[in-house]
Amino acid sequence: SAVGLAILTQVGASGGLPTLIVASVVISLGLAPVFGLTTELIVGSAPPERAGAASGISETGAELGGALGIAILGSIGVAIYRGELTDRLPADVPAEAAAIARDTLGSAVAVAEQLPERLGTVVLEMSREAFVHGMQLTATITAVIALGLAILAVAVLRNVRPGASETAESEASRERPASPARQTLEAADY
Repeated sequence: SAVGLAILTQVGASGGLPTLIVASVVISLGLAPVFGLTTELIVGSAPPERAGAASGISETGAELGGALGIAILGSIGVAIYRGELTDRLPADVPAEAAAIARDTLGSAVAVAEQLPERLGTVVLEMSREAFVHGMQLTATITAVIALGLAILAVAVLRNVRPGASETAESEASRERPASPARQTLEAADY
């Protein structure tokens, strides 16, 4: 996914749709196995009677993480957009129009339509450039974080042997008595 994010940094203000599509596909191909393996690890490591709860926690964590990531990265992108646009807008743009344009790219498009053609074109161009710059910097930050997390995962998991936890768990389950629910099911002899 870090490679896809690096590709995303190359999207330009005009004609960047093919690059955006390629970046999105590469990001998805990088993240899909992680989501599947994470869910399998969480649900698979839970005792069978708690698999439903583990699945619920896994899904809640994924949704919360996604929402939190969007909020944080979106805030970074908007902050960059606003800062860039403040520096780029010409002085002859009315203060009220400039303030509205700094809110969002959509607001900038709406304001640009109401300004004289030359000034509206400048506002639109500067807004698009500021938005793309914000997206590129946010993608760069995210790529660095993704690469760092990948390196951390390799370092932490380097000495973990496959199946080591399964052996320890099976030995522990032989040593502890069955839960009351399991004893009831075994006694019922279905």
